Amino acid sequence: MGDQEAGRGTSEGEKRWLHEANAAAAAFYREELLHAAPDWPTAVLERWHVEEVLDPGSAWSIGYAPDSGTRLIDHLQKQGFGRETLMRAGLMSWTNDRGVADRYQDQLVMVSRDQKLEPVGFVGIDCHGQATVITPETPVHRPAASLVGVLEQADAFKAGAMAVIVDHPLDAIGVQLAVAHARDSRYVGIPLLGAVSQVQARILQQHSDPSRLIVTVSHEVEPAELALENALELTFAFDEIRVYQRPPGPLLGNAEQMQVIADLVVSSRSSGPSSDNDHDATLGNEDPGPSL
Repeated sequence: MGDQEAGRGTSEGEKRWLHEANAAAAAFYREELLHAAPDWPTAVLERWHVEEVLDPGSAWSIGYAPDSGTRLIDHLQKQGFGRETLMRAGLMSWTNDRGVADRYQDQLVMVSRDQKLEPVGFVGIDCHGQATVITPETPVHRPAASLVGVLEQADAFKAGAMAVIVDHPLDAIGVQLAVAHARDSRYVGIPLLGAVSQVQARILQQHSDPSRLIVTVSHEVEPAELALENALELTFAFDEIRVYQRPPGPLLGNAEQMQVIADLVVSSRSSGPSSDNDHDATLGNEDPGPSL
């Protein structure tokens, strides 16, 4: 599906209404996390050393979708959102007995945003810490055309911060908290839960320094292969990509153990990812760089 096809046939007015429905859902989930969540979401956040997001003043739009049937639907209908809107936004689903239910239940949720930073969907984190994209394709949402964490770190991006690509959204928060504690605004954490797309690369290009990027690589084989493939793909958008091997487990608790394993330096540029045009990315020999 092309970049624009997910929203084809949808008016700008309806897209705005779907964005507002997602924003209202995010606010509901945030209140649930702060005031009504069970114990496990806090335990997961503590395991990743990012429990600071439980501060009501946190910039991170992380919340909790309750295990409660139709609480979100009931809440949003009182705000004027109809069931058709909630279904088209991906917030509601049909049950086997032809009833309806909240689509997302009993999981931490984080807002994903499109190239204009509009709220278009959610990434979920279960009680085991497993993160997945939970919003289906909708008139405003495509998983390959949205990212988590850009708006939350917009000020650092504007100041010229370098993006650090991780494979878990809580690790992205960990990067931001680590540099905040160090009074260092040079880095922001951005999670990629799958193969990077051209649209995601453009979002990163649009908001970050296009000269450099950091990609972290896990010790586990499949995530490591995906991260390395993403690093190579992103050389079509960034001049230099520094690859760090990271230890197992949450990043913030082990950040000092990260080691540089490669510098990919672009000597010529093609038109975009997966292009057949000439492109040359080689290993650089620069100093080890910052310790995150």
